[in-house]
Amino acid sequence: MSLINLDQYTVKQNRAVSRVLDTLDRIDQRTSVHYSEKRAHERKDFRGTVWISLPNSDAADEQENTTIKVWSRSISQSGLSFIYPFPIYRNNILVGIPVQDNQIAWFRSEIVRQKEIREEEFWEFGVRFLGKVIA
Repeated sequence: MSLINLDQYTVKQNRAVSRVLDTLDRIDQRTSVHYSEKRAHERKDFRGTVWISLPNSDAADEQENTTIKVWSRSISQSGLSFIYPFPIYRNNILVGIPVQDNQIAWFRSEIVRQKEIREEEFWEFGVRFLGKVIA
């Protein structure tokens, strides 16, 4: 599966990023009371970039991954939400979150939700953390 990084987005996709994030934030505000009771951990706003790494099963070397940066919009102890301009046809991924001193904390993760934002040609993904990757 070939993926595109943030710096490869088209002008149209770059313009859509903030609109998509703003729209999803407004939806969250309207539905927060209903879903907050169902969530195991409180969500925090987290607008920034995170890394997504997908196992590349098409590669001859099974250790090879495809890693890209994507825009994130919220995070909790158990997962995060990010947007990407295309569907992702994998359930298990790695998520890299920037932490102090330019380090990245990697988490084994599972995509538990994919929602198409048709008018903007983007997808929102909900990811559940399965465990921290220990280097």
